[in-house]
Amino acid sequence: MATKLLSRKVYYPGDRIFEDGDPGEYAYLIQSGRVRIEKRGSDGKPFVIGYVEPGGLFGEMALLDSSVRMASAVADETTTCVRLTKETLVGHFQTADPLVKALIQVMLRNIRTSAAAAAGTGDKALLS
Repeated sequence: MATKLLSRKVYYPGDRIFEDGDPGEYAYLIQSGRVRIEKRGSDGKPFVIGYVEPGGLFGEMALLDSSVRMASAVADETTTCVRLTKETLVGHFQTADPLVKALIQVMLRNIRTSAAAAAGTGDKALLS
């Protein structure tokens, strides 16, 4: 049976699209709306890492480096996303130039390290 490579899904304000620590199943391309990316600090309180708006992609990191989600994604308003399967994204990534793949892996590692440091210290400037 063929796997559906793309699907569209609507999220409503406050819907939690995925949670920090979840395995990655999809990357999301926003068609309309806005998504808040947040992480919990060492004090247990969430802080906003950033926002993703129409045309933006999120959730790709866990697919590309086979790690768990490093943050949570929450719909800030009614949001329509196109969901890309892991197979679709990784398939395209695997055909990329080896140098490009290596650079992307380094960037992903740096982003995860910065986010972890910010969560531990509450220093949001580390994410800028």
